[in-house]
Amino acid sequence: MTLTIVWLLPLAGALLIAALPPHVAKYMGVLVSLGTLFVTGIVAVLFAPDYHRFQFAEVLPWIPQLHVFYRLGVDGISVWLLVLNALLTVVAMLATPVAMRNVSRFLALMLAMSAGMAGVLMATDLVLFYVFWEAMLIPAYFLLWLFGVGVRPGRAAVKFVLFTLVGSLLMLVGVIGEYVFTGQQTFDLAKLATIPASSGIQFGLFFLFALAFAIKTPIFPFHTWLPDAYAAAPTPMLITFAGFMGKTGAFGFLRIAIPLFPEPVGWWDWRWVVPALAVAGIVWGALMAVVQRDMKMLVAYSSVSHMGFIVLGIFSFNVQGQQGAILQMVNHGIIIPALFLLVAWIAERTGTRDRSAIAGLAPRMPIMAGVFTIVALAALGLPGLNSFVGEFMTLLGAWERAPALAIVGAVGLVLAPVYILRFFQGAMYAEKPYERPVDDIHASQLTLLAPLVILMFALGLAPGVLTNLMTSIVQVGLAR
Repeated sequence: MTLTIVWLLPLAGALLIAALPPHVAKYMGVLVSLGTLFVTGIVAVLFAPDYHRFQFAEVLPWIPQLHVFYRLGVDGISVWLLVLNALLTVVAMLATPVAMRNVSRFLALMLAMSAGMAGVLMATDLVLFYVFWEAMLIPAYFLLWLFGVGVRPGRAAVKFVLFTLVGSLLMLVGVIGEYVFTGQQTFDLAKLATIPASSGIQFGLFFLFALAFAIKTPIFPFHTWLPDAYAAAPTPMLITFAGFMGKTGAFGFLRIAIPLFPEPVGWWDWRWVVPALAVAGIVWGALMAVVQRDMKMLVAYSSVSHMGFIVLGIFSFNVQGQQGAILQMVNHGIIIPALFLLVAWIAERTGTRDRSAIAGLAPRMPIMAGVFTIVALAALGLPGLNSFVGEFMTLLGAWERAPALAIVGAVGLVLAPVYILRFFQGAMYAEKPYERPVDDIHASQLTLLAPLVILMFALGLAPGVLTNLMTSIVQVGLAR
């Protein structure tokens, strides 16, 4: 029951915390999230990299008359993402101020969203995957609607739910279609991967699932919900919302779309369409980040660009690309929350997110400047920090697949230093210090960033810790 604890513990904690007083709720939220991180850490430590089957498997009848089972398991694709989700939930709990309005409900919804995302990573039954997929979206909607910031948070929440609802409904049709057209009366992902439907049916089913995953990742041009949602999301929510939720879409490609629908159809070959959209997203997101004055939106569009590298690696269909994509999911989940936290703290002290209105903060905030330097260098892919290896592997995989895609995708690497360094240098350095004194980040804020910064160095210097445990689809597939 180890994997059940991973999603049930935060969900049970959410139900308890919602009715507690603010200070007690935060204490319990941190405690529950730390407990979940501890359990996922045990799973990662005990994970056997050479055992090419789902590990820690749990199977129970759920709706046996419809051949639906409660199936959980982890493999080299999901184990480190599971740890990342738990870690970011801890950071989000710690980052939530007790003075926030209805903080108990906020923390409860955050834990419920984390439980849903964990379930997506562990589900090995197609219906169960869909249930967890829906379960993670419901708390996200209420978090945006009830706790959103800015001018029109309700509009952002509605836009988010409409986009994701369309994708979810299409996925539901795909789940039913997979059951009907394979004719095997099973939703077991491992078995479905060995009995693909006819090529024409595969194309239709792939389209249904891929659109849902493309919206959630998001892939260009299905990303238009993201700027509004990220602008409205409060910073603690962004830590998991931006740091992890998009990875569930990319994970869906790896877990379902590629293994279950391996055959292209005629001229409409999704093996080229999806990576082409990913490359377009890399360039588009980078160009949009370059022109942003709002620091929060700059980070949001940079996220679109970097998610494009992940999808490009997935659809390289080789070991280097797909392992690089999984590694980059973890890297992106470490860097983006750190950037959003820094933006929030700068805006809190200066009263603005307009990067053209602030300059010369480094003399006033030397600790902030030092941490910001590390995070900025990691974000632009400096060798020795975590993002470099993942981006290099995805581009290497793309080069083996199609050099043209790698060349165009590399434009994103060229543009990344442009918007990251303009953001960093513009805010931190100027001829004169910032016009009025501002407080540097304090110890508790530095504590929030410390594990993320440590991981930036650790994964940059020793990425093999993760890649050695990755069971690539290229190597063993889902037929286990």
